[in-house]
Parts: sequence; C-alpha cells; structure tokens
Amino acid sequence: MKFPTLADTLATCELIVFETGGQLGLSDQGLLESAMKAAANRYYYEQADVTACAATYAYHLCMAHAFIDGNKRVTAAISETFLLLNGWQLELSNTEIVKTFLDIADGKLTRDLVEETFRRRAISIEMRESTKAGL
Repeated sequence: MKFPTLADTLATCELIVFETGGQLGLSDQGLLESAMKAAANRYYYEQADVTACAATYAYHLCMAHAFIDGNKRVTAAISETFLLLNGWQLELSNTEIVKTFLDIADGKLTRDLVEETFRRRAISIEMRESTKAGL
C-alpha cells in the first residue's frame, strides 16, 4: 500500500491555499503527523484495507485541524489521492464530497460512518476501466 508523505500533505495544503485562498501554515505539526500515521497504523496493525485507510485519513486529518486554513479541502485531497495511489477512486459528486467533509468537521460522521460511505462509493480503477471497455 502506498501512503502520502508529510511533505506531500504540506505541498497539497500550499497548492490548495494558493488556488482557493486562505492563510498558509500549520497550527500544530504534531497533530498533523499523528493524523498522517493513523492510516498506516490501521493498515499494519489491523490489516485495514484501502477504503478503511482512506476513511482514516478523511476522519483523522479533518478532526486534527492541523492547518491554519484549508483543513477540509486538504483532507479531501489527501483522502482521494491516497485512493488513487492505490488504484481506487471515490464515486461521489463534488456536492457529496463537500457535505461529507463538512459533516466530519461538524462531528456528524464518525470514522466508521465515513468508512461505510467510502466502502459503498469507492471503485477499483481497474474494474472501472474493464467495465467501460465492456470486459
């Protein structure tokens, strides 16, 4: 399994804040590092699959509020990037993505509920391509 690095996440934040506005910077690097490690820990210690790890990024990064601005935007980008790195993608509309990450931040979704959503709405890119090709 491929995991985004801390440097990947910081670069993603910089790009998102540059493109969409806000103040650049970390409010707590320790919280960011802890949230980034949560998915790998679930993979190595619980044998979590790709959707469980993506949900772990979504939940823990969002709840950490480690950035001054862009927490939900960065979290969505890192969660989706993680899936893509591992051959999966979410089939959620932009509206559904925004609602999901707002609900996480508002405490309306637990990690388990995020995982249920991702499990239902994530699709293997390989499977998607073979379906498109009629295989």
